[in-house]
Amino acid sequence: MVWFTCLARLQNNGIVYRGVVPNQQVEQLLAGEPKIFVSPGDNFLADYALFGRNGEALESNVEGKRLDVMAGFLKEDATSTNVSRYTYANGSTIIFQWQYRSEFANPVLRRKLPPFEYLWLATLGAALAVCLLFNTLWLRRRLAAKLKLFSEVSEKVGSQALDFLIPHAGIREYDQALGAMEHMREALYNSLSSQWAAQQEREAEIAALAHDLKTPLTLVGGNAELLLDEELPEHSRKIVETIVASNDRAKRYVTSLLEASTGADEAFERTSLSSMFDELSQSTIAIAEAKGVNLHIQNGLSGAARIQKSHLLRALGNVVQNAIEHTSRGGNVHLEGSMEDDGWQVTVRDEGPGFSKAALHHATERLWRGDAARGTDGHNGFGLWFAAQVTKAHAGQLVLSNCDSGGVVTIKIANPTEINKDT
Repeated sequence: MVWFTCLARLQNNGIVYRGVVPNQQVEQLLAGEPKIFVSPGDNFLADYALFGRNGEALESNVEGKRLDVMAGFLKEDATSTNVSRYTYANGSTIIFQWQYRSEFANPVLRRKLPPFEYLWLATLGAALAVCLLFNTLWLRRRLAAKLKLFSEVSEKVGSQALDFLIPHAGIREYDQALGAMEHMREALYNSLSSQWAAQQEREAEIAALAHDLKTPLTLVGGNAELLLDEELPEHSRKIVETIVASNDRAKRYVTSLLEASTGADEAFERTSLSSMFDELSQSTIAIAEAKGVNLHIQNGLSGAARIQKSHLLRALGNVVQNAIEHTSRGGNVHLEGSMEDDGWQVTVRDEGPGFSKAALHHATERLWRGDAARGTDGHNGFGLWFAAQVTKAHAGQLVLSNCDSGGVVTIKIANPTEINKDT
């Protein structure tokens, strides 16, 4: 519309001639059947050539090939919608040829520049190219803004913040995709809600069971302590002492389970690593002796660190107990604590069947019990999972591997700034 408006203004103001002006000028020049030829001015747009009685060129506003073309019209007596001829009384003939196109009114511009109509069509092409570029950039910006909806929805779904409604983009294809994501969000929301409710119910049952376990554990511990008051053979007394120690450890486990079910957590306290390792050794020696397994202990830990002692002892105890259970009677389990450049670590190595390929990737997952090589009967998939969780809470790493003799579990705690090594 701007292009056509500008063209009309140029024509109305006389800056540009319309395409019919050359024809009108020819008709005006020949009006009334003139007797002689009168040369037109510079504003005459049509090409003309005046030929004498013998065909010689007398006057023309063209030359060269264009003049030859005009001479050809004289010889052929050709007629066309844009060619006209007229013979005067003196026998001379005038030939006119013109194009139905807009032209500059200024003769200098006509000589220096291409025809106005061609230039103006070129400006139309350039304007269309600019409009196409502008619309492409605008569309790109609009589509990019709408695509942010997918990124925002994906982030919310990824963080499991599902209590929201997915907005519409206003673009049919986008809205169809967002509609599918809305169905996915609803399904995921319902699934997670069901899982959360089931988890709450399981945790409530675990809490109730842990609370009920305190009564029989108290009875066992009380009766064992009463037996210690009696005069018992040395072997029997040692067995009863083991029962008392194991019962105390089970009561601490139940207490930890109750704390976990209510959301409570053990505080980090500065603890001697060597003493903690000795306590771990004492609690697992009785288990190894009962199973007939040789427990080799090497305490290379020193200094102190801020740890959750009860949780860490329980986690390490789970690892050692698993190693003992998967080692045949008469076999060996090695329990080693050592200091490292960036912290400290505890390594447990057994002489069992080792970890399968699946176990090396999944054994630390909650409730995973798919490793037949480790003899899963009687296990519920919590031991290594709990150990991994406690290790993670201490900014550490639990690594599963195999050696020539069996399986290896290494718990690495990178905590150099919290450790003061004994001199």
